[in-house]
Amino acid sequence: MHNNKVVMALMLMGLSASVQAAEWVNAPVQKVFKSWQVTCNNLNDCEVRNTDEALRITLERKAGPDAQPSLSFQQWGDLKPQGIWLDGKPWHSGIEIAPSKISGDDSAGGSDKLADIQQWVQASKNALTIALAPGTEGASLSGLNAALLLVDERQGRLGNQTALLKVGNSEPSMVPGRPVPEVMNFPVPKVVPLTNAAALIDGAIAANRQLLANESCEPDTAARERSEALPLNDKQALVMVNCGLGAYQSASLLFISSRTNPAEIKQLTLPLPDNDDQGKPIVMSWFTEVSYDPQTGELSYAGRGRGIADCGDSGGWKYDGKIFHLTYYNRQPECNGGDPGDWPSIWATAGTK
Repeated sequence: MHNNKVVMALMLMGLSASVQAAEWVNAPVQKVFKSWQVTCNNLNDCEVRNTDEALRITLERKAGPDAQPSLSFQQWGDLKPQGIWLDGKPWHSGIEIAPSKISGDDSAGGSDKLADIQQWVQASKNALTIALAPGTEGASLSGLNAALLLVDERQGRLGNQTALLKVGNSEPSMVPGRPVPEVMNFPVPKVVPLTNAAALIDGAIAANRQLLANESCEPDTAARERSEALPLNDKQALVMVNCGLGAYQSASLLFISSRTNPAEIKQLTLPLPDNDDQGKPIVMSWFTEVSYDPQTGELSYAGRGRGIADCGDSGGWKYDGKIFHLTYYNRQPECNGGDPGDWPSIWATAGTK
């Protein structure tokens, strides 16, 4: 009888991944077309950015007929912007969207007017490079058209007056509405404080020695002190076994444990609506800089691809007593400059970005 209870407990612990995976709808997309990356999340909100480390160009637009785009330029270095040059020739547009110098090593500019942005797109679509001053190498425009076409298609704007690239005559009202973001307003379990947190951490390490060894996670004394056990519900606890501190962040393996019997334990892995470089679905098993708040049921992590945080990923879930529901996920796979933590949205729910 006891063994049956253990099996049932472990089966329940494993539900989070399988149930959440069945919830993916309106699957997001993130692709790179030569020198341009495009990301559209589950709400069809899209971002296009180039990969140039000196001149970052970003175009953002939410879904829906009334959504306005936003185009921004950010130039790093000592170059003083003097306008926009396409293939080495000045673009005389009559609109002011080029950056202006705002500090010793940064320039910014852009527009949030659809007509201005459409005019820039039409001028740029047949060019190869863009620069902010004459005589400079400029950033590549190769791949921009494909990225913008994906956005127009994803948001249902092909042939519409509101399109970015494929502008047509159909009325803005013909554009599909933005999907309604899911509201995570379900109650979370009442917090029942743990009285044996240290024992649960030791039990998790003892019960998973082979798994920890296979994952090259062998907690030393300092890592053991960084590990945590926190209440999930009245029968289970979340144990976060720290696997060591790197140059700028640490990572942990997570386990759901019985509050009274550390032998009843299972690793927590959570699926993400994204694929790895081989096209396989990503399942989170290592959680970087992880935290959990029993009062709100919110689990979150953030992992920098390198110290300056120009690449990386972050995500969050909310626990309903049985399942962790994904609330947000951001990812910037390529480390090619940009503001720290400026990672495009892959998944969003109400109140998140």
